[in-house]
Amino acid sequence: MTIKTPYAPSDGVKIPNLDPFFGPNAPPLPDPEPMPDGMQQNPHILYVMQILADVLTDRLDTFADTNTIVYYDPTDRNRRLQPDVYVAFDVDADAIRRRNGYLIWEVGKPPDVVLEVASETTASNDVGGKRDLYTRMGVAEYWRFDASGGDMYGAALVGEYLKRGEYREFPVHTMADGVIWSYSPLLRLNLRWNDGEIELQDPETGEILLDRRGVRLAMASAVESERRALEAERRASSAERQARLAAERELEEYRQLVRQLREQGRETQ
Repeated sequence: MTIKTPYAPSDGVKIPNLDPFFGPNAPPLPDPEPMPDGMQQNPHILYVMQILADVLTDRLDTFADTNTIVYYDPTDRNRRLQPDVYVAFDVDADAIRRRNGYLIWEVGKPPDVVLEVASETTASNDVGGKRDLYTRMGVAEYWRFDASGGDMYGAALVGEYLKRGEYREFPVHTMADGVIWSYSPLLRLNLRWNDGEIELQDPETGEILLDRRGVRLAMASAVESERRALEAERRASSAERQARLAAERELEEYRQLVRQLREQGRETQ
């Protein structure tokens, strides 16, 4: 069994023994407070969570969640964060979920990946104080998605990775159709901004990963395309049949005319 190195604050302060309050036998933590502007952010967040649930379904050592609380200071329960989406690898996911909170000193590490979705009330904190905390906590990848295209974050999509205690930006690419994308090494996925929508893409196949709603829409689109193709084929077949019947009628009229001319010729002999 691998023993994980306990998390310790970057300033080296020793974590006190708070097992009766925070330990593995402590009662579950309270439910998180609702986030402001949640209705604006939720469609993007729910899409990402559904895709991550599908992609990571076989990883029993991976924890992914949304809008739940990450506690980073065992001496002060009010010092906490509530990421829009976060992922941690090589952890005891069941134990974290039973606690109803991600306590860094219990888990043994901070989340590996965090994604924030811009809203008017949270954007300034996402690029300011929250980013600073993620840096000090040691979050390896920090992603920000702005549906407006950059009105709130200054960019539609930003991905950063931690190196020597500082965040550095991943390369971001813009395609001819306006799609903006960047690659997450930890998630092994492309994150994309496409006309105000967030997309996750398999970098190997180029496939845009679809959530359940996306699958339903794709199936409905495929059914509609097939219906239109069949209708076009039916119309083409009908037009071809009509053209063939018209040609046959024209040929028959020509034959009748030839017979009439022959009759007239015999009568004049």
